[in-house]
Amino acid sequence: MSNPYKVFEHNVGNILGLEEVKAVLETLEGDSLSWGPARQQFEKEFAAYVGVKHAISTTSCTAALYAATQALRLGKGDEVICTPQSFKATTMPLLARGVTVKFADINPNTLNIDPNTIEAKITPRTKAIYVMHYGGQPCEMDAILDIAQRHGLRVVEDAAHASGAEYKGRKIGSISDATCFSFQSLKNMTTLGEGGVLTTNSDDIAKAVNSLQMGYWGEMEEKDVKGIGRYAMPANIFGDHSQLGWTHRFREIHEVGTHFRMGAPQAAVGLVQLRKLDGMNERRRQIARQLNDRLAQVPGLTVQQTPPDVKHVQHLYAFFYNAKKVGAPRQRFMEILAHECGIQLIQRYWPLHLSTQHQFEGHKFGECPVVERVFFEEQVNLPINPRLTPDQVDYMAKSVEETVARLKREN
Repeated sequence: MSNPYKVFEHNVGNILGLEEVKAVLETLEGDSLSWGPARQQFEKEFAAYVGVKHAISTTSCTAALYAATQALRLGKGDEVICTPQSFKATTMPLLARGVTVKFADINPNTLNIDPNTIEAKITPRTKAIYVMHYGGQPCEMDAILDIAQRHGLRVVEDAAHASGAEYKGRKIGSISDATCFSFQSLKNMTTLGEGGVLTTNSDDIAKAVNSLQMGYWGEMEEKDVKGIGRYAMPANIFGDHSQLGWTHRFREIHEVGTHFRMGAPQAAVGLVQLRKLDGMNERRRQIARQLNDRLAQVPGLTVQQTPPDVKHVQHLYAFFYNAKKVGAPRQRFMEILAHECGIQLIQRYWPLHLSTQHQFEGHKFGECPVVERVFFEEQVNLPINPRLTPDQVDYMAKSVEETVARLKREN
């Protein structure tokens, strides 16, 4: 098979241009690379885009997930139900705080958490459900929120793949207690390589996260006498870091935060990327439609289905291989695509309950049979990003078609 259009998953999953360069240069001319107005403007515009009260920028989606976990005060003795089909960052904050993670299973087509498998995992210790919108297709949020409401649970969304996605007319990020986005360089939009945002409609969660960004979250009270020891509070304070030390004291400290504020150059790039996001997502959707139209006609292959009231933003492109119908193991199919056709295949994601950290916590094979079968036998991920050319997309589809035909002839 000739190979004129090798297809690799590039290190950048979005479109960058001179607009981003100009935005960075403008921040370099400003008064601050940390506290500059670009950060506040980015948060304001992202909140408006999503349709949510609060958007708090962070250094990464992982940092946002840590902040959400702290804001909900989850810790030892608590249990959280998660999807097993995600990157390890979804559960890292939970493990770091001693939370017991329980895994529901997935829908074999959407690869999202299956709401029908959640309730069996709920115990009196369950405090929250953490979901992840795999590949940019929203989870069944109505069913998940209904379960959460009936059992008094909080819901956190890992939307690392889902910037711009919609569920029944609502943008992802405006639905649950807290939603965490990623702007790492492979994502649908970026903030100069790394970055994230936490969105919420909860004033309490927003207050907690803002306090945790580089400080402490707790309950404070005003001092009767403004000062510290024998030193009275001066009339004018010049650049000190008292953090209300002159005027207030903590009555209780809930959580100690860390530094995860986004810098001004990142936010400036984020503003440009946000304005491009819908266009870049539409290109991803066009590519996915082209691949679906071709691959759905190939006996032995199945493509993902997307409900009409859901907007899938195609951060990833997945389809499913049936070894019995083709007559050859999936591994042979993938080897031909990778080594002979030059198509980079990155299988996302190794089931979380089988990862080393969760096996250490006692999870084991057989716990989530659907994700195990799909990941190890059926799922295939093709490269997708808005910079793929029509020839590259055609080449991928043709390579898949010809490889399946070849395997059927050989067997």
